[in-house]
Amino acid sequence: MVMTELWVVDSNCFIHIGSMAPDTFIKSISNALNNLQTGLHVTPGVHDEVRTVRFQRWKGQPNLLEKMQSLLVTITVENSQISGLANLIGEKAAPQDVDLSLMVLASQLAREGNTVTLVTDDFKMTTTGDKANLGFETCPPSTFLQRMADYASQSHKKSLLSLSRRVRAAEMRYAISRAGQYDIQEKLTWMIDSLLETRVTPEPIVESTIDDESKLISALQRVIRGENVKKSHLTKLGTLPEVCKPISKIDDYLSNISSSQDSDNIAGEYDKAAHLLSEVMESIGLGLSPLNEEIAEIAHRAMAGDMYRMESALGMMAKLSGNLPRARNHLSRALYSATLIDDNKAEMRAMHQLGLLALSAASWHRAASLFETADTQAQKTEANRLPHMVAAAISRHLQGEQDLAQSHISSARLIVQNNKSEAVDLLSELGNSLLAIDRPGLAIEVFDEAMECAIESGQDGKMDALAEALLLANSAINNEEQAQFAGLRELLDTLNQLHVDSVDEFETKILEIDERSEKLSKPIGEIWAEWQPSSKLISANSQLIVLRVHEDDNGQELIISHHAEIGAIGLWLPEGGIKAAPGNLIDIKDSRVKVAKPPQALLELHNIRGLVAVESPEAISFIAKTEDLLED
Repeated sequence: MVMTELWVVDSNCFIHIGSMAPDTFIKSISNALNNLQTGLHVTPGVHDEVRTVRFQRWKGQPNLLEKMQSLLVTITVENSQISGLANLIGEKAAPQDVDLSLMVLASQLAREGNTVTLVTDDFKMTTTGDKANLGFETCPPSTFLQRMADYASQSHKKSLLSLSRRVRAAEMRYAISRAGQYDIQEKLTWMIDSLLETRVTPEPIVESTIDDESKLISALQRVIRGENVKKSHLTKLGTLPEVCKPISKIDDYLSNISSSQDSDNIAGEYDKAAHLLSEVMESIGLGLSPLNEEIAEIAHRAMAGDMYRMESALGMMAKLSGNLPRARNHLSRALYSATLIDDNKAEMRAMHQLGLLALSAASWHRAASLFETADTQAQKTEANRLPHMVAAAISRHLQGEQDLAQSHISSARLIVQNNKSEAVDLLSELGNSLLAIDRPGLAIEVFDEAMECAIESGQDGKMDALAEALLLANSAINNEEQAQFAGLRELLDTLNQLHVDSVDEFETKILEIDERSEKLSKPIGEIWAEWQPSSKLISANSQLIVLRVHEDDNGQELIISHHAEIGAIGLWLPEGGIKAAPGNLIDIKDSRVKVAKPPQALLELHNIRGLVAVESPEAISFIAKTEDLLED
């Protein structure tokens, strides 16, 4: 049996199409479907729900069903099958319930050996299908249109991609409007995952082909920035400049925060930024609500760049404060906003950060998909592919897909060979990113390759920093992680072929680091049962670095930290409430400390040399470096 790719389409997709599709749509979608040798599968109930839908942007606004009739494959589903599914999922069903009929149809086609995707933006249908294991996939209408563009010939691709972006803006608007009724993050995650699986990205807009709508979007952006625009554009924009004016508050905020180097209250800064975003969105939402969908779409696409930057900043703040689920929430929204403005660089950055979060969560396959798609975007923008390729190779290796991992490393090797000096910086940055998500075992292997490149490119000035980074990573790694990442060194060793003349120097550097690491792994010899000035343990001008926050079975929290001269220690705050994340700096001023021998379990788990209690927790500052919060 030949497996066929089939599409079952919900009514809401046709409603989106009717509202936004240009008059070239039938030719474009027909081209894609003909290439697939299939049609759009529906049930009679869909006909009933969209019977009055018209193509709003077409001359004469013709009936949608009449124009699309030849593309539809209508299949009747028995009431008994609908009732059976309703009983399975624990719901009551009216005769010919449209949602259930489509799910039955999709499941039926899947059982016949086809690859079936149910196109809907009804998230309940998605979650229900997964729970009942009905055998089909789902995607929102915007992703469906983007996939159709992939199957269409070149002359029809641009039109379908443009429509996909319009529909995506509407989906995002609707999801946000329903934020109080369900968990928006879960739906956004589904939307993003379906988008990533497509691996299709919009083509850059060429100046000569920009349509009137795009000109209005550009004009609105300039007005918001305080620039002059044509009177004709102002007339067409109507009230939008005033409605969208609050978005400038985001620009002002981001400009101020980007000028800061660090923050000792990153959680408070996050709350401030989140409050501002809510305030701005509420104000703009009130202004847009009376306007028609076409005008509202112009506003949302004009503001998408600001929304991307703000959501990205919030995601990084959440990451710096240790709340990785919240970070993923914001970065998913950032990525979705980036797709509305065809900003490949923005998409690349968001995907890379989401990939790191996936690595942190041990979601190897999702991480690989994100890094690989980021690499695709890097190629489009001529950005350096190295960090994405290396991260993708690591992810595929951990997933057990060694051939793919080796393929990525082979591609990365060519980049390294071309410019080893640049590779030092890129690999160092990737290694630090892996430390920031508490993956020191991965970081060690990346730093190792950066060290090789630094030696071969004569960058002696960067050797000390790399040595400290390796020492830090060695302090952070535990036995469990060492076992988990076995075999990774063999893979990454092929990234750079160390010249024979450089082998001795490299081995000498690594030996020095190993000797320091061994020295700093022994328990602290001196125990302080009485309070002593903290400066006696840690000099006044030096700082600790957070490796991770450990919570025991009783809910007590211990900060695992590193000091260049002391090594790894456990910092215990009796009152808890720790708001810190890997990579944060710890500053202790005007307090006293006690030092105790660590229990054997903690010694084995975290390689800490001692336990340190701080008499005055208020003397501790957790400092997050914010200089890289906003990328260019």
